[in-house]
Amino acid sequence: MVSPLSRTGLVTLIATATVLLLFLGGGAFALRVLEDTREQRAAVNTSYAIMASLLELRSDIHEVTVARDLVLLGTPEPYRHTMLAARERIVSDMAALEEAAQSDAQQQTVLPQLRRGVAAMLTRLERTLGFAGRGDAVDLLLLIREAAAERMRLLRMTDQMIAWERADLEASNSVYTVRVRQARAIIPVTFVAAVLFALAALWSLHRYRHSSAERYAALEDSKRATEAANAALTENRSRLQSILDHASDPILLLSGADQVQLANAAAADQFGLPLTDVIGQPIRAFIPAFGQPQREVEAHRADGSVFPAELSIGRYEQDGERGCVCVLRDVTERRRLDSMKNEFVSTVSHELRTPLTSIRAALGLVTGGAAGALPQPAGELLGIAHKNAERLVLLVNDILDIEKMEAGRLEFRRERISARQLLEQAVEANRAYAGQFGLRLEVAGDPEADAEVYADAPRIQQVLANLLSNAAKFSPAGSAVEVSLGVNAGSAVFRVRDRGPGIPEAFRGRIFQRFAQADSSDVRQKGGTGLGLAISRAIVEHHAGSIGFEDAEGGGTCFHFSLPRLVERLPVAPAASGQKRRVLIVEDDADVARLLQMMLAQHGWEGHVAHDAAEAFAQLDRQRFDALTLDLMLPDDDGLSVLRRLRQRPEGRGLPVVVVSAIADQRRRALNGDAMGVVDWLDKPIDQGRLREALHQALRASASGGAEEGPARVLHVEDDDDIRHVVSAVMGDEAQMQPARSLAEARAALAAGTRFALVIIDLGLPDGSGFDLLPDIQALRPTPPVLIFSASDTDARMARHAAATLVKSRTENRLLHDTIRHLIEAAPHAGPAKETAL
Repeated sequence: MVSPLSRTGLVTLIATATVLLLFLGGGAFALRVLEDTREQRAAVNTSYAIMASLLELRSDIHEVTVARDLVLLGTPEPYRHTMLAARERIVSDMAALEEAAQSDAQQQTVLPQLRRGVAAMLTRLERTLGFAGRGDAVDLLLLIREAAAERMRLLRMTDQMIAWERADLEASNSVYTVRVRQARAIIPVTFVAAVLFALAALWSLHRYRHSSAERYAALEDSKRATEAANAALTENRSRLQSILDHASDPILLLSGADQVQLANAAAADQFGLPLTDVIGQPIRAFIPAFGQPQREVEAHRADGSVFPAELSIGRYEQDGERGCVCVLRDVTERRRLDSMKNEFVSTVSHELRTPLTSIRAALGLVTGGAAGALPQPAGELLGIAHKNAERLVLLVNDILDIEKMEAGRLEFRRERISARQLLEQAVEANRAYAGQFGLRLEVAGDPEADAEVYADAPRIQQVLANLLSNAAKFSPAGSAVEVSLGVNAGSAVFRVRDRGPGIPEAFRGRIFQRFAQADSSDVRQKGGTGLGLAISRAIVEHHAGSIGFEDAEGGGTCFHFSLPRLVERLPVAPAASGQKRRVLIVEDDADVARLLQMMLAQHGWEGHVAHDAAEAFAQLDRQRFDALTLDLMLPDDDGLSVLRRLRQRPEGRGLPVVVVSAIADQRRRALNGDAMGVVDWLDKPIDQGRLREALHQALRASASGGAEEGPARVLHVEDDDDIRHVVSAVMGDEAQMQPARSLAEARAALAAGTRFALVIIDLGLPDGSGFDLLPDIQALRPTPPVLIFSASDTDARMARHAAATLVKSRTENRLLHDTIRHLIEAAPHAGPAKETAL
């Protein structure tokens, strides 16, 4: 909206500009009239000059012809002089006429013809003067008549040219008259308009000056309001700065260019700079990783020290400018507490798992009849104790699993396995549990549906057990829990359907969160920690699968999860009678592979070549081999990783392996655990005699089954007497267990020269870590396999040095027995211990 003061100034400006334009227009018009007058005068002068020249030419032509006639008629003097003078004037007149008419286009069209006519006339005058006094009167009259005709023609031409100039003069005069009339009409109008607009400008100026007082008063009021607003803004800014300074976390206000515009005292203290030095600095001077997606960052102080911080960013846009508010929270203390928590969990892991393992295993042995028949009351009591020990084991394992999930240390050992087999094993393992609630487990769906998956079988069993236990807890007594397996083009889908009340709508969004319970009363009524579904989701997602639930038709809930299916393996052709022994040569160098084929063929072996790990496992899927040679440097995988994967496969656990590599001796000395089951280590270039002996040893081990006469001797390094007794009871007469309660006792037993088929190690010993025994074990010939049986979960570094790893409280008696039995059978038994020259 335009104010009256502005409107007055606008009118004044318009009036003044209009007056100036009128004066400028009038002046321009006057200049134009003057220019037209000048041009008119020049045109008139030109016309007058042309007409004057034409009239002079006309008169001179008449005079020269009359003077010539008189000379021809016999009066030569003084007319001859008159004729010659007129002739000179004609030449001068033509020159003047040409100069005057040079810019007249119309005259230029006739002027050349006139020039030629005058020149011809003057030439004829010169010729006719010679007839004076010599010819007769008739000839003279004829010449006079011709001259008269020529004169008349030239006179008519001059008359035409004069008429043109007169017409041009009349046209110019008419235009000039119109311009003069226009000037007479416009100049007064312009003057009147200028006067009117000048009066308007004066009136507007008067109004402007009259309103100056009002404007000044308004400016004074605005100034006072601005000062008041600035004071309020300063007060608000001080209040905001005071609020920010009282915040315990650093708060930074950033501009669109990520520079600090505002900061609080906590930020200055945290970064070790005065507040004025913090403002204006780029944020990346304090947080180099600013702008990256991670929530926790490392912040830098002025003295170069670094502290971990949780960064929260809020972006805004105001008045077209963008910025953001950053809040930092020092998490040094939280990380310290996390470290303390991890140490506590590690302590709990050892202090709980060790006695739980003893209790669980001992109860399992007693209830299984290892101590003989029990009275019925004692059997019932021990059964209750065994059942509750199992519950306690599950609780401890869930808590430790969730801690490993948070730390990203949840490990998996996957293998190719049948999905139908996983399902049936889970149903059988949980059937007794469901019976406690008066339920039955039913396998529904297509009984022929099956697919192979690449999975960690115990972990998938854990997922199925969680789903089945939940279904059993929330289903009414007497109902059935349905379990089914579906197979599609890319997945194997497991489903567990219950008949319970369903999942409340408010709980659906957090059902897979940790410690989630639909109703707090469920904790007492149904039991459990609320961790099972969270752990199940982590396990399934690690297997590249998905987990979810849906309302089941007819009531209840159906939980389902999917695992990617594997392509079907080709059937393995059985070995024909008299067929050669087959060996798989895993070697990326084609020449070396061919050389090995030829060497093996000389000793009756049929060699098949795989140039990388993927091709090797593809061939193992297709057919059976009696031995395998392995290069440790493969293009797609490390040879020892291939060996670990091979030992995890049922058909590869007892397969004799001969390492043939340029770094065989180096890796043999550096690594022990991954070398379990290796017949020999051969360096390149290949010693054919050693290769033959290694293959013969493989044949002998294969033929004998790898077993010695009598029970195998096992060194069990464990400081807990109960665990040692339990393990000894589990193995019974199949192994002779030699105990060692510390590192010192274990080293003494290893140094005594006793040959052990297996060494079982607990990592937590009174005088150090059981991992420190590996160098002593590696020095033995032959080197016995190592089984880590500890309350702590082993990491990848430890697992790489062991033939197998088992976790206390996770390992059932049967699994412990089978693992020890397998390692004893797979260990090399080639007669008395002796040094092998490598």
